[in-house]
Amino acid sequence: MKWLIIIAILPILGCSQPSEQLSMGEIEQIKGDIIERSEKHASDLENMDFESVMTFYAEDLIGFGDGYYWGDYLTMDGIWRDLLGEGGWKKILKWDLQTHKVHVFSRDAASYLVEFDHEHLDDKGDTVRSSGCFTYGMQKIDGEWKAVTAHVSHTPFRTDDDKWWSKYAPSNRDK
Repeated sequence: MKWLIIIAILPILGCSQPSEQLSMGEIEQIKGDIIERSEKHASDLENMDFESVMTFYAEDLIGFGDGYYWGDYLTMDGIWRDLLGEGGWKKILKWDLQTHKVHVFSRDAASYLVEFDHEHLDDKGDTVRSSGCFTYGMQKIDGEWKAVTAHVSHTPFRTDDDKWWSKYAPSNRDK
């Protein structure tokens, strides 16, 4: 009976182990590829290139933002189509990304978090500034990294003094 239990448990334990081991070089390459893909997405936004912007997202995308379920790929398509098209933003002045954090799960799956800061001209010509964070579930699909899940949080501009949590950040810890 003990052997039967052990034989039944072994496959379960085997499933909990990673099916592949990646080298540090492979992990760093994947991180770099995802960051490069995201920077291209930001560049496509600055260029207001709707078609290229949408290649960042997988067709089965799930999106949340600012505390709400936003929708799917078609929702994202509608959002960017409105903002980048006629009657939307006149011009994107900048779309900067910083503090890239990638956690690699496998050769084709990773999580990616990044802060953004951008400025655009609205339909009246006024400059609008926004910042926040994106959290993406990234999957390699047909050889290209795509967002399969997306979460965005928009935050008001904060000075360094307003960032109360920063005293706990790795860069501010006593060494």
